[in-house]
Amino acid sequence: MGKTKRTTIKSRITRHVVIAIIITVGFMTVVNLVYLSRRIIEQQEMKLELATQMSANRVENWIKDMSTVTEDMASSLTATGDLSKDIVRAVVDRVALNHPEFYFVYFSDKLGNMTMARGVDFAKGVDPRERGWYKKAEAAGHTVVLDPYASATRPDVMMVTVATPVYWGTMMVGVVAVDADIESVQEFMGTINFEEGSYGFLLDSQNNIIVHPNADYNPTSEKITAAVDVMPELEKVLSSSKKDEYVTNKDYTGTSMVYSATTIENSNWTIAVAYPESNFLAHVDRGIRISLLVAVFCIALALGDITITIRNVLKPLEQINPAMDKIMEGDFTTKLNFATANDEIGDLQNKLAVTLEALSKVIQEQKYVLSEMEKGNLVVENIDDFPGELNEIATSVNSIKESFNDIISDIQFSAINLQSFAMGINESSDLEEMRSVFEELSAEANALMEKTSKFTTM
Repeated sequence: MGKTKRTTIKSRITRHVVIAIIITVGFMTVVNLVYLSRRIIEQQEMKLELATQMSANRVENWIKDMSTVTEDMASSLTATGDLSKDIVRAVVDRVALNHPEFYFVYFSDKLGNMTMARGVDFAKGVDPRERGWYKKAEAAGHTVVLDPYASATRPDVMMVTVATPVYWGTMMVGVVAVDADIESVQEFMGTINFEEGSYGFLLDSQNNIIVHPNADYNPTSEKITAAVDVMPELEKVLSSSKKDEYVTNKDYTGTSMVYSATTIENSNWTIAVAYPESNFLAHVDRGIRISLLVAVFCIALALGDITITIRNVLKPLEQINPAMDKIMEGDFTTKLNFATANDEIGDLQNKLAVTLEALSKVIQEQKYVLSEMEKGNLVVENIDDFPGELNEIATSVNSIKESFNDIISDIQFSAINLQSFAMGINESSDLEEMRSVFEELSAEANALMEKTSKFTTM
C-alpha cells in the first residue's frame, strides 16, 4: 500500500468545518436571495400600485372639482326658477370668471336655447340637444363625464366635458356643462409627480388615449388613438378581470417598462403608470449584493471564530507531541502542565501527565534500588507496589534483591565455615576428622550451587 499523505487533526477539522459552513451559509443565502427577491419585487409592485392609485385619485379629484362646478350651476338655476337669457348668462359668466381654466361654460334648455359664457356664440345650425353631452346627461339624470371629442364651436379643439342636468322638481329643464381642452388635461397630468424614469397616461372609457408623453398618441380632431393599437401589451391590464396584473414591455422609447392601471370611478377612465423595469432590478440587485456581503461577512466571522476555537481546543496536543518524542528517546523526565480546558482533550493531557509522572517514579525507584544493589546494599527497602502490570516490575526487582541477599548471605556463611574448617585442619592431623570437614564443605558448596543454578552466565 502507498503511504498516505500526512495531515494534521487541525487541518482536517478546519477543512470539514469550513466546507460545512460554506455549504450551510451558501444554501441559506440562496434561499434568502430567492425570498428577498420576491419580497423586493412585491414591494416594488405595491409601490407601483400605490403610485397608480394616487394618480387616479388626483385625476378623480380633478373631475370631481369640475363636477362640483356644474352641480353648483345646476343648483343655482334650479333655485332661481328662472331660465331667462339674462339670468342664465349671469350664472354662466360668473362661473367662467371664477374658473378661467375652463375653455367653455354653457347651458342649453330643453327647447335648444344655448347660452355660452364670455360672449361666445354656439355653432350655427347645430342643435345642442343632439350633442353627446346633452343626450348623455339627459339619459343618465345626473352628472356625466364625456370622453374627448371635437367641439362644435371649435372643431379644431378636442374637449373633455362634464355635464349636469338641471331639474325643476322632477322635470328636467336643461343641461349645464363645462369644457376642458386636451392641453389643459395635459397640463394637469404634468402636475402629478412620478418617480424619475416613470410616467403616467390617461385613457377614456373606450381605452382611447387622452394624454400620453408621446404627443403622437394624443387625440386630435383628425384621429383618436386606441391604447392597444400602439401598446398591445396593455390589453391584459386593461381587461376588467385582470386590472391587478402587471405587464412588462418596451415603451415608445425602447425602455423596458412595467405597466399598472386602475379605473377611475364615475368617468370609467383609466389611469396607467409605466415604471422602469430597471428600477425593479436595481432594488433586487442591491438586495442581492447586501445578502452576499452579509454572507461573506458571516463566513469570515465564523471561520475566524472556528480557527481560534480549534487552535485553543487542540493546543494541548502541541505539548503532548514533543513529550511523546522525548519518551520515544527514553527520556521520561518530561513534565506536562495540567490542562486548564475542561474537555476530553484536557482529560487526555491530564491522564498522560499522570502516566508520565507514574512512569518516571517507577524508573527512579528502580534506578535507586539497582544502584544501591550495585553498591552492595542488599538491605535497601523494597520498591513499593505499582499500579497494574507495572507492579510486576516492582515484584521482580524485589525478588532479585531477595535472591541476591540469600545467595550472598550463604556465600558469606560458607566463607566463614571454610575459614573455620581451614583453621581446624591446620590444628588437626586426624584423617577422619579432616574427611568429615571436607564432606561438610562439599555439602555447603552443593547447596550454594543449587541456589545459583537458576542464573545463566556467560
